[in-house]
Amino acid sequence: MTASREGGRIGPFALRMAARAAVAYVAVAAVLYFRQSSFLFPAPKTWFKAAPDVTFTDLRIPVKDGAYVHGWWIPSASSAKTILLFHGNGYVLQQMVGGEVESLHAIGANLLLVDYRGYGSSTPLAPDEATILDDARAAFDYLIRVRGIGAGSIWLLGRSIGSGPATQLAVDNPAVGGLILESPFSSIDDAAVAVGYLRIFPVRPMLRTHFDNASKIGGVRAPVLIVAGTADTLTPPWMAEKLFAAAHGPKRLYLVQNAGHNDLVATGGNALTAALREAVGTPVP
Repeated sequence: MTASREGGRIGPFALRMAARAAVAYVAVAAVLYFRQSSFLFPAPKTWFKAAPDVTFTDLRIPVKDGAYVHGWWIPSASSAKTILLFHGNGYVLQQMVGGEVESLHAIGANLLLVDYRGYGSSTPLAPDEATILDDARAAFDYLIRVRGIGAGSIWLLGRSIGSGPATQLAVDNPAVGGLILESPFSSIDDAAVAVGYLRIFPVRPMLRTHFDNASKIGGVRAPVLIVAGTADTLTPPWMAEKLFAAAHGPKRLYLVQNAGHNDLVATGGNALTAALREAVGTPVP
């Protein structure tokens, strides 16, 4: 048997193994860096065609350079208040029909729901933090300029990764009616370093999308409602608690017992709808 170390020197076998490990490490790091958009934004490639079973207008809201986001405007018959929703990263608008759209409609406010570019029928591209923020600003401007809705009548609702654009818009537009975060990230960095095998990589400098809500939410001057499931393992409750601690009042932390990341709305049920209605200030039907 040939020793890998002789006289304090590293033998050729050990050198080969170290070189292979280094190559594998660099290769995995390169995949994580260059393909992070597909990991962070796994937009469905196919979906069943569906439309809300309520009165709505199908929209193409321009962003820039001919690009647009696809959206649905769902008017309310009883309130001038409006919820602008930014959804999570794993589905498109059509997949919200039959559940989430109906629960939102039950709040009693006007709704503007949009797909980020790279999702659904919006302009295709590889999303990142910058493109999603541009999409969010375009949707907000649509409400202000086209619909003539004042900022004080707009509630920004972000689910999961949608908490990023919702929080940024609330910072940039302090006069909005309120900020609602459901299953929010404290930051993408926090979520990434919580994944065991990713800790061996310099995750924070590798990320191009951060959505550092924890450092931003202190700049929000509107009322804040944070909703989280106690059984959520993707955005665990400590993230919501971290955001709540950093937010200014008035603020409320609403925990949905036994809810995970993907069943928050279903598990929250009517009680969650009532909490959202109270936050927005829409009348009880």
